[in-house]
Amino acid sequence: MKVKQISHAATVLTRLLQEWLGKWERPVITDYELGSLAADQASALQVEISAEIYTEIVQRLASFGLISPSKDSKAGTVFHLFGHVKPLPMEIACAVDPFAYVSHLSAMEYHGITDRFSKILYLSTPPDKEWKEQAAARMDKDRKKRAEAHLSAGLPTLRYQKFERIDGMRVELMRRSHRGAFKIIKSPAIRVAMVGRTFLDMLREPEYCGGMQHVVDTYREYAAKYLSLIVDEVSRHGKSIEQARAGYLLEEVCGLKDSRIDDWASSVQRGGSRKLDPQEEYAPVFSERWMLSLNVPSLAPPDSVPESP
Repeated sequence: MKVKQISHAATVLTRLLQEWLGKWERPVITDYELGSLAADQASALQVEISAEIYTEIVQRLASFGLISPSKDSKAGTVFHLFGHVKPLPMEIACAVDPFAYVSHLSAMEYHGITDRFSKILYLSTPPDKEWKEQAAARMDKDRKKRAEAHLSAGLPTLRYQKFERIDGMRVELMRRSHRGAFKIIKSPAIRVAMVGRTFLDMLREPEYCGGMQHVVDTYREYAAKYLSLIVDEVSRHGKSIEQARAGYLLEEVCGLKDSRIDDWASSVQRGGSRKLDPQEEYAPVFSERWMLSLNVPSLAPPDSVPESP
């Protein structure tokens, strides 16, 4: 395509994209999304799209001040939009990674079940292979019959971006195959782990939830309110050790009852590696019912006698 043709196509498409960007609801736009918008408009006008045209569109939009590159991402991959209220780091993360959601201590903070204000943004997203598979499926769905044309034109693809910080906030990203249920929030525009999943994550990875003592305190204060959701999630997706931890906290620490908790107790397995806090050393105080080493100092009775399961 000649330079004059490229310039004319870019001029026409830039005008159309200006209108679309004015209606863009997410706080940022990725190069993949911008390229897809350009390809859609080009198709509607029966104009051939190319990487050269896309590059000129980006340059023109930037020169007009309508988009500006994100300093937290690889150059040219994520753009902030003119006129948008400054987004939260979690909004940017969920906009850039379509498969990520807010989890662990950040989800606890969102649901109002912690008094801590974390300086770290905790996110969960699929591991690399699964992420690429989901991205390929998403692109096929987005582009429909034009997927091959999109790729052959050299337009940006949907790809994983690693965040270390977003707007100064450190990001802790967990690559997990079994991420659990999340819900979509409109304002702020994020995806966040469901309450039940958040309580299960506390038992699996307390180190990302403020530590086991904070988990114990959170169960004490909020487990009664969310008992049904916790028991549903742990029953369906919790492993034996996680059911034992949940059972101990719900029953012996919080004094709560549910027939399904008895079911967990009936399937408890003895083992030398069973600890309430998976990150700490064994303590010589055990719960006989749940076959757990109670290695959280605040839970050990002051007059307890060391014994083994």
